Amino acid sequence: MKIYWKNLVPVCALIVLQACSNPDRNGRDAAASQITDTISDTTRRAQTVTADVDLNGDGKVFALSAATGGMMEVEAAGIAVNRSKDPSVKAFATRLLNDHSKANEELKRIVEEKGLQVAQRLPATLAGHLAKLNTLSDRAFDVQYLQMMINDHHNALQLFTDGSRLADTQLKAFAVKTLPLIEQHYQKALEIGKRLNITNANNGDDVLGTSPAKVEKK
Repeated sequence: MKIYWKNLVPVCALIVLQACSNPDRNGRDAAASQITDTISDTTRRAQTVTADVDLNGDGKVFALSAATGGMMEVEAAGIAVNRSKDPSVKAFATRLLNDHSKANEELKRIVEEKGLQVAQRLPATLAGHLAKLNTLSDRAFDVQYLQMMINDHHNALQLFTDGSRLADTQLKAFAVKTLPLIEQHYQKALEIGKRLNITNANNGDDVLGTSPAKVEKK
């Protein structure tokens, strides 16, 4: 089965970072630091740095992409809980913090049983997006955070829909189980975004130019 990840480049490009957590693969660190945002390069690197893992290419890409995306959601939610003054945004962020933390732990357990190490921290590019988000306040913060959540969950829906067709039974079950939750998050983000008057929500535009995930127009 061949899965198309064209909407997931910002997340998929991070999969090679898992090599840094394995001391037996230090020789690949230099190559990993030269990541480019292309799916062909991402896939090639994923196959190289995880060659000894008992998963096919699609399974590796899904697992590492989902793990990195989940990490991003948790860290962004933590910022929103502290910085947003809007009760509905804070409540939404709290839910994401709880839901994604639980999902991240479950996925981590699954992939580590298969010998695959997930990244322990976000790379500089995505960390920079969060740092910029952390400088915003009031409506500017809420608008940007919701725009990011709309775009990111739109992309995650495609990732987990594809994941629900994986050959690996454990990852497939995880994707099937998590997919409805992501759909709920996405719909709630759209609902709050509409209230905040985010007129370009889900069309791929980035309100303030800092979102790490952009939805491709179709």
